[in-house]
Amino acid sequence: MDGMIRTAAELEKICAGAKEEGLLSLDTEFVWRSTYRPQLGLVQAGTRSLAGAVDCLAGFSPATLGEAIADPSIVKILHDARQDLTHLRHYAGSAPKNVFDTQLAAAFAGFQAGIGLQKLLFEAIGVGLPKTETLTDWLHRPLTAAQIEYALDDVKFLPALRDELLKRCEEAGTLPWLEEDLKKYDDESLYLDFDPEEVWKRVKLGRVRLDPQGFAILKSVAALREELAREWNVPRNWAGDDDSLAHMALDRRVSHFSHRLRGSMGDVAKAKYSKAIASAMELPEEEWPENPRPHYIREVMEAADEALAWLRAKADSIHIDPGLIANRATVTAFVDNVEDETNPLASGWRAEVAGREMASRFGVE
Repeated sequence: MDGMIRTAAELEKICAGAKEEGLLSLDTEFVWRSTYRPQLGLVQAGTRSLAGAVDCLAGFSPATLGEAIADPSIVKILHDARQDLTHLRHYAGSAPKNVFDTQLAAAFAGFQAGIGLQKLLFEAIGVGLPKTETLTDWLHRPLTAAQIEYALDDVKFLPALRDELLKRCEEAGTLPWLEEDLKKYDDESLYLDFDPEEVWKRVKLGRVRLDPQGFAILKSVAALREELAREWNVPRNWAGDDDSLAHMALDRRVSHFSHRLRGSMGDVAKAKYSKAIASAMELPEEEWPENPRPHYIREVMEAADEALAWLRAKADSIHIDPGLIANRATVTAFVDNVEDETNPLASGWRAEVAGREMASRFGVE
């Protein structure tokens, strides 16, 4: 075998090894040019002794892989796991259980938050990986031996990397914190498509400032963009960029409409957006959504600045990145309302390490 997995039987061999060893390393290679979701070319899967690249274009069922991904007795090891797991949810049909994210673990082990796999492998276990195939078209066939080897390198060393990160976390006393955060990957909702009724909260408004009715329009046109992108299988920004949506909500009409739709699709989209705007403008005031971007009084902002400075010093004293504990938005919301039990600083290891003391020091009544 050249490293490629082209049949269900070959995939079953990898998954059987994963079951026996209790771990499965995973990664994906994809192309994302003109579709709503990325087009998977490969899924790299490995154990301590085996590694192979599933050919996603070969047409066989990945059901065995889906079973392994959902099996809580098998540790799934990935780097920066969320995106790959989302792709795998659509490909193999299963949400994961028992995930180990080496990027997350690295932050608890004293490495920089958000560190890339190549740099982490070198700094943690002395493995240097080449960058020779970064421009590969993973949908092209046949792939060269060098391209396949490059892809497999992303999973071959993950078990050894996990061992080292666990060791460092245990030595640093952060292992219970890591285990707490890793449990979040078992939440199946992380891997579902965005709810069209909620995507408006993700639209970047830039300098556009909207009134309450403007947010109702934004919610309507953002939901429509998501639905059009799925129906026509195009990237969502092809069906209208964020700036277009923001100005629709501001001007109450289809203005500055920027898109990359082919043929008459642009005209169809424009008509649908006009209808969505008109419909939103007819909503009664009690159905307008609240501004998802809260505005805080000066006292809260000043307290948040002080809390962030304190948090950075606290994080430095325990040798972890402060961003692992909380970002500015989380801190600001917390000092504004220390009784909010949904804030990450209000529970778990974050409350123990920083939240309770931050509340007493900086909470604004």
